[in-house]
Amino acid sequence: MVTEYKKRLEIMKKNVNPKKKFHYTDEELAKYCLSFVNYGTQDKVLDVGCGENKVWLNNINSKNKDWVELDLGRDFFEYNERVDWCVGNPPYKGLWKFFEKASEISNEGFGFLISIHGINHFTPKRLEELKQKGFYLNKMVVVSCKRWFGRYFFVVFSREDKNILNWKLGGFT
Repeated sequence: MVTEYKKRLEIMKKNVNPKKKFHYTDEELAKYCLSFVNYGTQDKVLDVGCGENKVWLNNINSKNKDWVELDLGRDFFEYNERVDWCVGNPPYKGLWKFFEKASEISNEGFGFLISIHGINHFTPKRLEELKQKGFYLNKMVVVSCKRWFGRYFFVVFSREDKNILNWKLGGFT
């Protein structure tokens, strides 16, 4: 078990530029994740953090798409237009703020690639807040990415209540 972890850590170190504060999503992974988002060719789709390579943006099959990237001078949290969908691989730091902002500007939903640590943001209180805004977790796709730490999740929230995730407000004693 420890040996496997060390192997993955070595692979990650080889694939990560230490001068970069973020790590790009592989194009095939972005395409795969986007295949789970039910947007139309006329829907406005926003890439929430396109990076320099714009891999998500370049693979969105909509005629009406836009992007934000803080390092390129376009801050997601200052974006005030309505969109149908938000998609991408938001940074881990401040992750829940991306969910909150997406739920404020999205008409139909949002799909984000997150790590196992991102799942920990799904507290009953936060899920209830999204539900009150009309968004439900409808898809969770488990993916492997060996150039990072292995297991990631592409989660899609939309206005359809498919009842795939339940929670209870308040704790158990």
